[in-house]
Amino acid sequence: MLDQEVIEVRQGIWIDERWLRDAGLGTCLRVMVQPGEIRVLAMPPQVKGEEPSREGWDVLRSLGCDAQPGRLSNAAREHDRYLYGKSQ
Repeated sequence: MLDQEVIEVRQGIWIDERWLRDAGLGTCLRVMVQPGEIRVLAMPPQVKGEEPSREGWDVLRSLGCDAQPGRLSNAAREHDRYLYGKSQ
């Protein structure tokens, strides 16, 4: 059954939950935009269940462990000034 409605876009478009449920899309969606068309698709099952790996987080946390001491004082707080010459 094709369910359609003509709407006027003012600030955005609301897609009723009933339409998503009737289409069998579930709660995890992928939106694809191209000229003249917007598609709302269900996320593939393999993407839904992927969790960040512990190994990946361990690698990220270890990145600063062997870093050389910096020469800039307060580098985190003065980030913009050092990189872009901007004051806060």
